[in-house]
Amino acid sequence: MAVLKLAVSLLATTLGTTAAITRVDPIVSIKNGSYEGLYLPAFDQDIFLGIPYAQDTGGANRFRIPQSLDETWNDTRAAKAYGPGCPDYYLSAEVLHGMSENCLSINIVRPAGIRQNGNEAPLLPVMFWIHGGAYQYGGSAQPQYNLTYLVQKSVDIGFPIIGVSLNYRKGGWGNMYSIEIQGSGNTNLALRDMRLALAWVQENIGSFGGNASSVTIWGQSAGSFAVGQLVMSYGGRTDGLFHRSIQESGSATTAWCNGSDWYQPIYNKIVDQVNCSSAPDTLECLRTIDYETLYPFLNSSAIPGPGFYPTVDGDVLPNYPSELLRAGRFAHMPHLYGTVSDEGTDNAPLGINTDAELHNYLLYGVGFGFPAGTVDHILELYPDDPAQGVPVNTGAERFADRGWQYKRVAAIVGDIFYHGPRRYDAKHYVKYSPTYIYRFNTRPWESTSSNATISGGGELAPAYKGVEHFSEVAFVFANPTTVGPWPEYRRLSSQLSTQWIRFAHTGNPNGPGLPHWPQYDEAENGLNLVLQTEAQGGSYVEDDTYRLAGREYLTQWSRRRHV
Repeated sequence: MAVLKLAVSLLATTLGTTAAITRVDPIVSIKNGSYEGLYLPAFDQDIFLGIPYAQDTGGANRFRIPQSLDETWNDTRAAKAYGPGCPDYYLSAEVLHGMSENCLSINIVRPAGIRQNGNEAPLLPVMFWIHGGAYQYGGSAQPQYNLTYLVQKSVDIGFPIIGVSLNYRKGGWGNMYSIEIQGSGNTNLALRDMRLALAWVQENIGSFGGNASSVTIWGQSAGSFAVGQLVMSYGGRTDGLFHRSIQESGSATTAWCNGSDWYQPIYNKIVDQVNCSSAPDTLECLRTIDYETLYPFLNSSAIPGPGFYPTVDGDVLPNYPSELLRAGRFAHMPHLYGTVSDEGTDNAPLGINTDAELHNYLLYGVGFGFPAGTVDHILELYPDDPAQGVPVNTGAERFADRGWQYKRVAAIVGDIFYHGPRRYDAKHYVKYSPTYIYRFNTRPWESTSSNATISGGGELAPAYKGVEHFSEVAFVFANPTTVGPWPEYRRLSSQLSTQWIRFAHTGNPNGPGLPHWPQYDEAENGLNLVLQTEAQGGSYVEDDTYRLAGREYLTQWSRRRHV
């Protein structure tokens, strides 16, 4: 359930009680004016939703770097509903909250009553959440990203935080590229949106009780790509916008960094489709097109290949991410970073049954342009042995209805895009800063599934998915409605959320009652903390050597894909 609906429900059920009338909805004054949020009595929290951090991105501001707000007001504006999502082709949170180009908004969840009525309690660390969605879809209002439970957990353990989330431009709206866009300086708009939102936090979070000098940027999947890209933006120049990073399943070297040779034909086609071809300034012409007319032609799902991602523009991203990492040109700050065991199951193509089919896929389907001899060596490093495949720990089972070599290709794909880049990043991060690496290894619970019901209620995700991409998110957010009903799952969620919160406070995820989490470089090949339930044996430390030869070899080819 989204935070707004939850708030309305809770307020309705407590109406007329002492608890409901002892607090009023909070009002906070920032640089531009005042906002009134919502008080949530069940959590004893204040929430502020849909606060703009930039101007409308439509019309003259379309395909333009985000413009700071340039207005002030004397009245009090409502901040009680999520803002509309930025345009995308895959309706998610937008179904509930709408979708428009006027979408650059921020949400804040805090313990109630801080820094008001003369209360001068210490300012609280900020956890700044960047949602995922392959850079093509998603929004901060998705119910999986409800920050109330995490903020509640932080209070319960005595390490209170303020949770912040944002909307940013996605797909072609936020990552379009061409010589026209490069020449105008309006590149990498999604990353620029995030940096402006972080600048808004620096300017205003103190009014909410947040510590602008203690901001942790944190994301999953494309949100994790973005964290990695922000860490290396401007060659590691943070401008004091953030101070720690958390990456869940994604690297700056995961995402494509295609250039104008890839994007120019896409841009030119869109220009033709909306009749801007004869305009002397095609980019300016695109800004005059009605949103409803332009929207269908920016549909990421209709674009061949990976879609729209940030580019090496010589400005926000001054070089390819792998080169910036190699040169140490990234922010030297504490990092917490990891992957789930079976990353490849979400992206593995179906129906690969033979060596020849897999060879062809690796030649033409992964975007690296591997030479034939390289593909031959990859197949040697990843033999057709299901016991070595992904999902891990599933023995001789092949899940053959998904392809006889499904587990083999899932291992390769997961290592290309997630496990290999994660190891590469960790080896460079730890040269300069404390770095803590995890491998999440618990198969998630799903509320609806065709699988058999498990004793105690709820169902496991299908076995062929294993510990799939996104598995850890519910555990970190400490949301009992999505973690699952089993006590060992709730305890693992308590552990993860506590570790993340402690890291946001101190740059170190360790603490009393938690499994010891070593820094990555405390062993020659690196150390990971494997995060799993007590029923699986509990969390433990492993050497980062699984499929090591394959991951190291694949990482050597990252520059071939220009990442």
